[in-house]
Amino acid sequence: MADSRSPWDIPSSWQPALEAARAGGTFLLLGGTDSGKSTLAVILANEAVGAGGAAAVVDADIGQSSVGPPACVGAVRVTAEVDSLEALRPDAIDFVGACSPAGHLVQCATSACAMAGVARKTGADTLIVDTTGLIAGPFARGLKGAKIRMLAPDLLIALQEDDEVEHLLAPYRSRATPRVLSLPVSRAAKGRSREDRASRRQSKFGAYFSHAGSISLEWDKAPIENSPWTSGEPAPGHVRAYAEERLAVEVLYAERRADGLFLITAGAGDRDGLRALAEGFGGSARAVEITALDHLLIGILGEAGQTLALGILEEIDFSRRVLSIFAPLPDPDAARGLRLGTIRIARDGTQLGSNEPGAVA
Repeated sequence: MADSRSPWDIPSSWQPALEAARAGGTFLLLGGTDSGKSTLAVILANEAVGAGGAAAVVDADIGQSSVGPPACVGAVRVTAEVDSLEALRPDAIDFVGACSPAGHLVQCATSACAMAGVARKTGADTLIVDTTGLIAGPFARGLKGAKIRMLAPDLLIALQEDDEVEHLLAPYRSRATPRVLSLPVSRAAKGRSREDRASRRQSKFGAYFSHAGSISLEWDKAPIENSPWTSGEPAPGHVRAYAEERLAVEVLYAERRADGLFLITAGAGDRDGLRALAEGFGGSARAVEITALDHLLIGILGEAGQTLALGILEEIDFSRRVLSIFAPLPDPDAARGLRLGTIRIARDGTQLGSNEPGAVA
């Protein structure tokens, strides 16, 4: 329990939240960037453990994650009082594919729900769900509203300096559940610059991949769940040749599906030619440049769709339908699927670029 020896500056106005953690329940934390949500999650978990309960934390802050690598939602059980969640090994992670919720609202909400399910199976009396700092505008209302409906928290805890979170809390203030609790931001909360946050992500990715190695996966055995790629049959050679003629660019791979044609090309093709292809192949033709796949961050999935590991897509053998992936996965044979992300990174965690949401996946 928090006392005078606590390493944190805990305002007296936080006491209702601490009491709630000792009693147990599901708490969803809201607040802007650098408002201290992660610190509050640790404090609440410690309160629950100190009161003899079992606690679990779902870290859904995909850009500045404390539980697991960035671009993921992580879940961890807290069995003893801790100073930080960073040192705890995640019980599970779920790959979202990006470090920002923009363009990935559905993935963020479903991943948070999936990890809450994992956490609840541990028998935790107190479940604390941390969220991203996205609190402004319609995207924030959509994302937080979806999480509230899916997670059904007992208590919404908002950290705010003024009233910046009120528009997210207003729909729930007249309801019996979830209860709403507004807390002031702690004086000890420290802001990070954009450069600091990017550096932290690089460091976390670098640490995650520090024990990785190269593996080969046949995409027929581990198909991609969020892309048209691997969902059809290889197109005959004459179809590839015709596509190259229309696009005026080399076609590295062509796949036919019931709803159209999917292509991977060596460069940007002619847009009018792509539209002409669509007219002749079921009304749809989509081309992805190979550069968008180079060093793409991906999730490697198990037989139940769980995230086994993250990987970096480094080479593609189109003739053998084999992917070369850099990943910390001891047993590649356990892979049953892949999920494409939107960011491209080097082995040391440096971000090399990013794709627009929906450009590949």
